[in-house]
Amino acid sequence: MEIEEKKKMAYRIGDTVLILLAALTVGEYFIGKYAPYWWAPLLTIAFLKAFFVVRDFMHIGRAFAGEEEEVH
Repeated sequence: MEIEEKKKMAYRIGDTVLILLAALTVGEYFIGKYAPYWWAPLLTIAFLKAFFVVRDFMHIGRAFAGEEEEVH
């Protein structure tokens, strides 16, 4: 796989996660506004959002990858 293809794939994944996070935030807002006592779905959405942010935007995998495994 070429470097340009990897960049395109990374941007596509980033864009998809960004849209997913926006949709989850909108859903979280409406649940919080109209059903504030539904704490379990709100907590689940918060954990999902945190998972995607850590995995896709903080590049936590690079911190634990060896030099041979590191993807640029």
